[in-house]
Amino acid sequence: MKFQTSLLAIACLVGTVSISLPVQANSLQNTPMQIAQSSAPEKTYMTPQRNTNEIAVQIEDGEFFFAGMLKRTSGNKFMAEDKQVRVMYDKDTSRVVVINVVTGTEFYNYIFSTADEGSL
Repeated sequence: MKFQTSLLAIACLVGTVSISLPVQANSLQNTPMQIAQSSAPEKTYMTPQRNTNEIAVQIEDGEFFFAGMLKRTSGNKFMAEDKQVRVMYDKDTSRVVVINVVTGTEFYNYIFSTADEGSL
């Protein structure tokens, strides 16, 4: 009986020691990455055209400048692009997304209000 008690005590002690052993985690390298600019650009202008399938757009922010004609792709979604960026506008959600055409990097992702806030 004394042997079984000693064996049980040793087993519990070994179990406790093995559980409390420190574990070394793999180190992760910090890689800075900018996914999207958090703020909207300084200026965004949108002008609906007589053709309801087009919206003229101009976006300015520091050295960034885009001017083009958004064309309806499906439903209330519009898109325009040049050699560097693609601008997508969802009229239902008022969201504007600007990405780099080559890399797919997102430059801007923001809400653009078409309401005349001066008359509110």
